Amino acid sequence: MAIHAKREEIAAHVARDLGLGALAGLSPEERAAVDQQTAETIEGCDPALPEPADCSDADRTMRRLLSEHHALSELRADEANELLAERGEVFAPEDDA
Repeated sequence: MAIHAKREEIAAHVARDLGLGALAGLSPEERAAVDQQTAETIEGCDPALPEPADCSDADRTMRRLLSEHHALSELRADEANELLAERGEVFAPEDDA
């Protein structure tokens, strides 16, 4: 899955930023820390948030990776909505009343 691969790219970048080296060589504890930092970075820098974190201190590579992850996330959501619509599982907002 493309979004998983992009998340792994972000995790690899986080690991390097933390001075831990390659993902393959991390201990379970180090990998857990990298995964936590990766999740916080992705979630905190999401431009769709009402008040996204200031991610201007991220380097160009990280900003590009986050932008690509966000685009893949939006694409995935659009595809899921299309699939639900094809199955007739999407309702108009007024049906929620």
